[in-house]
Amino acid sequence: MVGSFSRAGQITIDDRENLLIVHPDHLVSATAVADSFDCLRKAVLQDRVKATSPTSKPTVYGTMLHEIFQTAMQNNRWDTVWLEDLVQSTVLKHVEGLFEAGAVDTNEALEHLRSMMPEMRDWAATFVKAEPGVSGPCIPSRR
Repeated sequence: MVGSFSRAGQITIDDRENLLIVHPDHLVSATAVADSFDCLRKAVLQDRVKATSPTSKPTVYGTMLHEIFQTAMQNNRWDTVWLEDLVQSTVLKHVEGLFEAGAVDTNEALEHLRSMMPEMRDWAATFVKAEPGVSGPCIPSRR
């Protein structure tokens, strides 16, 4: 419980003050709470099922691209060979989603993701450094 206790060890929990946390290890987003006003089951189903609309190629591609970017950032690896291996392993991991979205094979997804790698490498070359610095494209250099 979070709030003010009386000297007798009692607490009043209402709409205006204090909180009772039942499951501190389960985070409920504000969106889930807001969704529960219209339909009590919707928030729970969205949290557990994670899919409320049909899967599409752009959705799956976006998920894969996000995963590739996140992994590259975590490892600070941007070389072509490593990214190619990462693209291939990521596509294999998401092959079910691709087929659900109507893909007949993985070639289109591989081609699409490979086409994004030069831009990702260029972005990393500009914004990702081994050590923090004081200059960059948004910070004017001092002369």
